[in-house]
Formats: sequence, C-alpha cells, structure tokens
Amino acid sequence: MAVFGASVFVAGLSTPPLRAALVPAIGRLIVATSLIAAATAVFWLLLEGGEMGGEWSDAVDPGVLASVLADTQFGQVWRARLILALALVIVALWRPSAPLVAVLSGLFLASLGLVGHAAMRVGELGAFERANQAIHLLAGGFWLGALAPLVVCLRLLDDPIVKNDAALALRRFSGLGHVAVAAVLATGIVNTFVILGHLPLDLSSPYQTSLAVKIAAVLIMVLLALYNRYRLVPRLALGPAAGLALSRNTTIEIGLGAIVLALVSAFATFEPV
Repeated sequence: MAVFGASVFVAGLSTPPLRAALVPAIGRLIVATSLIAAATAVFWLLLEGGEMGGEWSDAVDPGVLASVLADTQFGQVWRARLILALALVIVALWRPSAPLVAVLSGLFLASLGLVGHAAMRVGELGAFERANQAIHLLAGGFWLGALAPLVVCLRLLDDPIVKNDAALALRRFSGLGHVAVAAVLATGIVNTFVILGHLPLDLSSPYQTSLAVKIAAVLIMVLLALYNRYRLVPRLALGPAAGLALSRNTTIEIGLGAIVLALVSAFATFEPV
C-alpha cells in the first residue's frame, strides 16, 4: 500500500519540479517498502509451507515449497506475486519515481484479492468477490499510501520554487481521494455482506469484533479526512497554522491506517463467523 499510494502520488499527481523535490524522501520510502513487500512475500510462502507440512522444518523444505507453488491455488497466485515482487524491487531501485513502479505495485497489491476469504468461493460470485476485494485494496492503498508524500507536500508549500506545484498536487489528491474513500466504503460494505452476510454485531466472535473495530477506525479516518479537506485546506492561504494542523491530522490518519491493517492481518486468519 505504501509503495502503490506513494508512487501514484509522485508519478501521477506531481509536476516534474515537485517530483524532483519529493524523490529524496519518498524515493527512499518506495525502495524500502518494496524490499519489505518482497521479503514478506517470500516469508509468507515459507509459512504456508510450514502450515501445509505441519512442521517448522517444512517451511524451508524445498520439496514442500515446490508442492505449495505447484499444487495449490495459493501457489498459483504466489508464483505471479514473487515475479511481480522481484520486478518491483528492480524498478524501484533503478528509478523510484517511474510510473512502472505504480503499475507493478498496483498489480502486486490487487493480487492479494485472489487469496484469503475472497478466494473461498468459485464461479461468478467468487470472481465478483475477488474483483471487489482487489478494488478495495487498490482504493485503500492509494488513500493510505499517498498520505506520506502528502505530508512532505504540505511542508513544500513554504518553498517558493515548488509551492504552486505542491498546491496543484494537493488539489489533484483531493479529487482522487474522494473517489478512493467512496470506493473503500462501497467495496468494504460489499465484502462484509458477501463474506459474513450481515453487520458484525456479535462481539463474542473474534472475527466480527475485529471487523467492527476496523470499521470504526475507518470511519474515524473518513471523518478526519473530511475535516481536513473542508475545514483546514481552505485555511491554508491564511497562514501556517492550518498547514501544521493538516500535517498533524494526516499523521494521525497514517496511524489509524496502521491499526486498520493490523486488524485486517489478524482477522483474515479467523473463521468468518
């Protein structure tokens, strides 16, 4: 998500002068998170091997790992993800501001919709659920991942050389941000009802409790984003106070997003009941 959102912001929303100003900080973020994404993709495969074999030693058994990759639906998806991860790391190290980084990271992120709860069903409903999950991941990835370059962009509003470019990027992000938030909410509702069948109201269920907390955190993020857009952004021209408040609130959004991702990582392993 960090790679995708940041690379879309840098490559798609920024002018060349602003891109040059963002790359020193955001380029390092893109490279680091690309490496982390690739490493965790490999580690995830090892864990699947260990779970399939039933022993920790199976996590590093070449025969078990080959069987996972060749004989399971997870493995079919993971072969493509490992190739994408390698390509993403190479391109990010070569040129982190390249539009190809956004394309590769988008494919890498969307492919997660092909595993987990979304992959439990077959047929047309299964295809719809996986497509919906992929859109959910991409929309959330753009929203959350673009917040880091957004914070840097806010600081550049005081730079006389790129302040107009920074303001333009903020306006562009605002427009796409509305679309991304709407897509996250719409696809999240669909996911809930397709997977669970009803609202997560049974707090005795670990899955439903985690999902309910996740929904609450997302709604707080939405309210904070709306406050930022319609209360603070119009005040940017009045002085630095609004910019500082906007930067602080965006950092809070990043923290809430991290909580949301931690919850998803947990309840994705629970039985959806």
